[in-house]
Amino acid sequence: MKKIIFICFSLFLALTSGCSMNDNDKNTTNDNKTEAVKPKDMDPKDLPKVPAFQDEKTREYMVSTKEEEPGYYVLESKLKGFRMLFPEDAKYVTKFSSVGKNEETIIFDSFNKKTNIQYDGQLDYHREKSFANDKDTMLDIVSGRNSYKGKFEERELSDKIVYSAQKKSVFDDVEGKNNFSYRFFGYVKSTKEDDLGIDYSFRFACYSDEEDCSLKKDGARKKVQKIIDSITFLKVIKEKYRK
Repeated sequence: MKKIIFICFSLFLALTSGCSMNDNDKNTTNDNKTEAVKPKDMDPKDLPKVPAFQDEKTREYMVSTKEEEPGYYVLESKLKGFRMLFPEDAKYVTKFSSVGKNEETIIFDSFNKKTNIQYDGQLDYHREKSFANDKDTMLDIVSGRNSYKGKFEERELSDKIVYSAQKKSVFDDVEGKNNFSYRFFGYVKSTKEDDLGIDYSFRFACYSDEEDCSLKKDGARKKVQKIIDSITFLKVIKEKYRK
């Protein structure tokens, strides 16, 4: 039942405190250069034995085999618009993700059998879109997607403003003590460039109703904040995308 709910949720969505990436990493990407051999071109046997690299589609997004923080590597969007920390236990969901001109949707999910916790995340990247500059419009969109009517917390970081909110949902049609989920969502607006931002949404739940689950709201929130705060918008040579 929970798995069905997760799939439905992903379909519905489809319509600098935690980051340790150093300046050398950022500058390397701005010049459109990466390590000599990219993970996608390496033999899987030589890659870290984690889903982020062992999954063929996911490793296309991975910048390097270097572990930036325990359990996290660096992901770069296909449009080379941003980088962020990516959990080693997560996999890219090809079916619901997409890449277009100046827009990109990245959806990923994870399931840990030991903790009985599953979660998914969605990030929608917008570049050269006037609506991306209007935080009220973006927050209205995010609120609508998540059936949320409350306020958003605002935090200004070195190169962006992060708007965030959260909610707990209880499923009346699901029996058992694990009939709930936590959602964390919001908008990341660049302060260095106009018409540039990312709206996001994450959902955490217990996979099985019968088994013990160690899901805690604070732990899930910290995981999301680490990922979102690590987002680094990259300089893009605009002419390249107009050919």
